[in-house]
Amino acid sequence: MTYKMVALDIDGTLLNSEGKIPDLHKQIIQRAHNDGVYIVLATGRYFMQAKPIMDELNYEGILISNDGAVSIDGKTYEVVCENSFLIDDVSHFIKACRKEKVQFAMITAFNYYVESISQNHKENCNQYGIKYTSCEDVLTLSEKVMKFSIMDTSKIGGWQHLEVPKTLRLRVDSEFWKEYMLKQATKTSAIKEIANKLSIDSSEIIAIGDQFNDLDMIEYAGMGIAMGNAPKDVKDKANDVTLSNDENGVYHALNKYLFN
Repeated sequence: MTYKMVALDIDGTLLNSEGKIPDLHKQIIQRAHNDGVYIVLATGRYFMQAKPIMDELNYEGILISNDGAVSIDGKTYEVVCENSFLIDDVSHFIKACRKEKVQFAMITAFNYYVESISQNHKENCNQYGIKYTSCEDVLTLSEKVMKFSIMDTSKIGGWQHLEVPKTLRLRVDSEFWKEYMLKQATKTSAIKEIANKLSIDSSEIIAIGDQFNDLDMIEYAGMGIAMGNAPKDVKDKANDVTLSNDENGVYHALNKYLFN
């Protein structure tokens, strides 16, 4: 089988457990690119979090960010495809957050907006490489919204009764943080759109990931590969399992299916 596209998750896949890109991963990606294979990075990160990775790889392909909510051309920084919130849904969340006095973040294709930020939230942003922008009233912004995050929800009585628009899904649900995005926005939905534009069939795609948000693209691709560090349920759905991200798993997978 000749594969024409490779979709790669970033954290836990391309990066090792120290958050670094192994040299063998860089080399195999460059070799695949030189051979005409279309490389796509697919991540839950938003653009500015992923940009240092793109820069280190000298990457000019498509970045699927925000778990498929938006895809950006790494060369021109143009938005290739997107799944953005309806304005009414954005307004609904913001007004509810203001009423309950809960902190929130509004994530667009290129920015992470807050109206206020606690020390804890600020430290989390610094830890995860999030460059936030303070804005007095986010409802005045004209940018399309891809994700909406709510912080410190454990402190809010009755927050669980908030009516969530039917167009949205709860992507992250922890005690202190909830994150919403459109139901149809997935890594696979973005990969499909990119592949269609390039006339690439799903059977000609390799997808490699390590977590449950990678599962849809692993199942969609002709060759879905789970990392050795992936949970068992992800491994069970994959066509193959490579070594872990600390054992150059991406290198071994691509070398096996592209060059042997």
